[in-house]
Amino acid sequence: MGYTLAYHRTGEIMSDSQNQRYDCVVLGAGLAGLYAAYLLRQSNFSVCVLEARERVGGRVCTWRALANQQHAELGPEFVDSNHSRVIRLAERFNLTLSTRPDFWGVSPTPPLGRRARRAWRQFWNAIDALAAQIPDRYAPWHAPEPLRPLDCVTMRAYAERLGVWEAGEPLFRRYTQNMEATEPENLSVYSVAAQEAFYGKGVAAGVYRFVDGTDTLPRALADAVVAQGGELRLNTPVEAIEQIPDGVRVHARQEGKPLTVQASHAIVALPFPVLTQLEWRPALASWRVEALQHAGRGAVIRTLIQFRRRFWRDEPYPRAYPSRSEVSAVWEETDLQAGDSGVLSFWTGGESARRWASLSEQARIDECLRLLEGMYPECRAQVVAARSHDWQADPFAQHAYIYHAPGYLTEALPLLRQHEGRVHFAGDYLSLFVGYMEGALESGERAAQAVQHASS
Repeated sequence: MGYTLAYHRTGEIMSDSQNQRYDCVVLGAGLAGLYAAYLLRQSNFSVCVLEARERVGGRVCTWRALANQQHAELGPEFVDSNHSRVIRLAERFNLTLSTRPDFWGVSPTPPLGRRARRAWRQFWNAIDALAAQIPDRYAPWHAPEPLRPLDCVTMRAYAERLGVWEAGEPLFRRYTQNMEATEPENLSVYSVAAQEAFYGKGVAAGVYRFVDGTDTLPRALADAVVAQGGELRLNTPVEAIEQIPDGVRVHARQEGKPLTVQASHAIVALPFPVLTQLEWRPALASWRVEALQHAGRGAVIRTLIQFRRRFWRDEPYPRAYPSRSEVSAVWEETDLQAGDSGVLSFWTGGESARRWASLSEQARIDECLRLLEGMYPECRAQVVAARSHDWQADPFAQHAYIYHAPGYLTEALPLLRQHEGRVHFAGDYLSLFVGYMEGALESGERAAQAVQHASS
């Protein structure tokens, strides 16, 4: 069916929405909001979903305007083996997940020596020891007193304490740019240990991806919400959220026209940088505003380039690497897709992404090609199409995904997971699956359960 058809259907259903009242209004049709709405509809709650974009999915964004019917991801794509909600929904909606037996990817930097690798191992041995001391891996904000101060220590400061920073800096920086979308100077080392404890051992990272594109998941959820009788309005940015004695009133605009939706409860499933830019009546609690200031805005620029043929398969390991690159990872997007052409994804994260934000899209594409030419000199002649997306400049996201800045995990996160009156919150920034689709789903599930409990 697809989310476009779902939108047209709800356009017909909601012709007199000003006079309707719902059990719950959901703000945001990303994975968190859609999953919350889906679960509420399964429990027979009347639901209305408002989305500012003209599509569902939020930061799940699949680029489909490519030659040979190929597609590639501008947002999340990798699914770990413990992402049970993602895997379960894929099975429920008959979406194909596959392992990547022929994965190709490189970090475009020269190989590092033994000293750097030894520093890396020493650092992670210390992190594993810290992780073993966390009593509840599902609630690491309950940190024992000896560990709690570490939430105010950065990854770099901790590596310096261990005496491994200087030797291991290239590896530490590449890790945080790729995994946390920031730099070691900004990341809480306790958060790193908490992630190790939460994930545990034996998890296969990035083992699955959606064969037909990651956006098939939010589209399937949106279609299911509508098929169950839920309402969905696209192109409807929210301007104000008003709490009234018996519910919530949401003020929005649909295609420029004022729209008011009233409900008994609201789930706000918007990226955290957007929250404080809305009008709140009454104002958001000061403790929430202060807690949000501890949230780290991860910076990522994704650049996708389609080539006529997959020349990197002819020579899997380049003969030369650049001495320094703003791009910290390059991998193939089309290893599960047919055709001679192929798409490479170029990842720029952290401070490099912030620097690249001042470049035009074409200049960023040129930088990626210049990097690739150093490894594959004839690559530019093979270009078919290219696109570069700066998630920080996206008005409805304003960041790629959260990183846990000092103080966030032990001080801010347990506060931010609380509701305010009849308003509940969802989003990957509230989950320990940091920056993953699973985190969005987990938070949406928790918010739906909270609404159900408050209504019982």
